[in-house]
Amino acid sequence: MTSIHDNEPDSTVYETRVSYLMLLEEKQRALSKKALLHRLVFISKLSSELSDKRKLGEYYEELFEKLENEHKAEGVSGILLIYPGYVVHLIETSSDILYDILRDLDQLASKNSPLMTEPKILTISHDVPTRLYQQWSFRILNISSGRDEYEGKEGVNELVVETVTLLLKLGVYILKTPKLNVKDNLHESVPELLIPQDQIGYLLQRPELDSPAMFLKTFDNPVDTVLDSELVWPVAENIAVDMK
Repeated sequence: MTSIHDNEPDSTVYETRVSYLMLLEEKQRALSKKALLHRLVFISKLSSELSDKRKLGEYYEELFEKLENEHKAEGVSGILLIYPGYVVHLIETSSDILYDILRDLDQLASKNSPLMTEPKILTISHDVPTRLYQQWSFRILNISSGRDEYEGKEGVNELVVETVTLLLKLGVYILKTPKLNVKDNLHESVPELLIPQDQIGYLLQRPELDSPAMFLKTFDNPVDTVLDSELVWPVAENIAVDMK
């Protein structure tokens, strides 16, 4: 009796096909990374009810510890800059933790949190090659409040690029300055690498930037795209079903 496997080709004759996913996984193993690394940058207003700004930093320390224990994935690195009236936060971590952070940020915004309000996402970068910030920390910037109106002429896209670039340059500076203490005043040592407050306030007012709720709505909803060809009759020959 002939086996169903008798007519199958010998698997040893063929080379193993390598997929793009396999290449990415191999890349992560070479870098000793448990998962792909992603980078989130968001800005927000500081709540007027927040009397001690250290509470915001402590809140995120507890949140990150909780999420890292839940997911057992890549830890969190980055920097939280706390201005007199604004928040700038860069986070590097795995996708699972990143989206949990966004959901938590959405809850803070919807519940009128005493920590911060009206957050906006500047950028989310996927598959970041390596961490720029080796650990997570927060800095309270003891500077005077900025101007209320932004006087620049750049568009939103240019300002977002400029803002993210400054954060990346700040990360390079901290990386190259191993003796820099968490308590050191960045506004005194590298004021040129800090985002102007009026620029942050301007970006928070722009409707082009997504809130966490808007981003998560797009992320969670299924993709249901109607192609133009689906609205045309008769059906094109190359996709028509042969009924013979």
